[in-house]
Amino acid sequence: MSNNGQWMTSLPDNLRSIPVINLAIPGSHDTMTYGIKSRAKPAPDADRSTIWLNFCFPWCVRRWAKTQSSSVLDQLLLGIRYFDLRVCQKNDKYYFAHGLFAMEIFEPLEELKRYLLSHRGEICILDFQHFYEMDETHHKQLQNRLLMLFDSMLYAKSDGNLSEFTLNRSSALGRQVFLIYRRCPLPLPNEFWPSNSWPTPWPNVTSIKKLEIYLQKSLLTRQPSQGFVSQCILTPSGKYITLRFFSSLRKTAKKVNSKLKPWIEEQLPGPFEENEPPKANVFIVDFASLNNGEFCNTVIGLNYKINNPSMSGDAYNNF
Repeated sequence: MSNNGQWMTSLPDNLRSIPVINLAIPGSHDTMTYGIKSRAKPAPDADRSTIWLNFCFPWCVRRWAKTQSSSVLDQLLLGIRYFDLRVCQKNDKYYFAHGLFAMEIFEPLEELKRYLLSHRGEICILDFQHFYEMDETHHKQLQNRLLMLFDSMLYAKSDGNLSEFTLNRSSALGRQVFLIYRRCPLPLPNEFWPSNSWPTPWPNVTSIKKLEIYLQKSLLTRQPSQGFVSQCILTPSGKYITLRFFSSLRKTAKKVNSKLKPWIEEQLPGPFEENEPPKANVFIVDFASLNNGEFCNTVIGLNYKINNPSMSGDAYNNF
């Protein structure tokens, strides 16, 4: 496994001085699904077919519900700095979920916090993407607990806008967590950021060719003042899974990650103006640890193209 545990700290000072929305950042799709256990129950986001299939063939559902195999600590060491989080509640407890229940949310978040406290030059983007079975009271309770957990580590709107959110500024302020909280029925606390701060268009396709076309077209919609997530993933339909009943999402991800690597290598991060072609920011994949974290190496290496846009793939992947 590659060790990119302090890749942000190691960036040249000029790259630590540009906005984080202009850096290339590796992320993991459905980050916490590694916590889905063998007897996991269907979660509130599961449809009827998933519930039925889990009753008859639970091993099959697990193969397609788990999108990551590495713990949050291992993902941090790989270089993952964007975390895609899906949360549901049951009996006033909060769990990560993706078709099936994973673990309660606070133990891995506390582990992430400990990591950041021992690596002060690093930051993380926590994107609370979806919520299930949660009313306003649940949201308020969850928000209060997140505020208590991360406290002064959160980069708040009062700390500056996204164009001021740089690694150097974050270090100077002691802010290491950027928390996005989407689809909330309540006004957001000052420390949380809304959906439009960091768009993350969903491809919802089962073809790698269609996925690459979608990624290229959706990137053209990016605005200079926003972050942006390129979701380098397929979304298996019922038909797709039926035709691959004895396969798994991991095998699908291995093929996607391999075939999309040339497209990712072509991307250039960095600042851009409204009249210029948009540049890339966050990339997320399933099973980010495949091939010893090759995906993370590729994305992190893109940042060195900001100083030298003519760098070849071989050069920046061996920075």
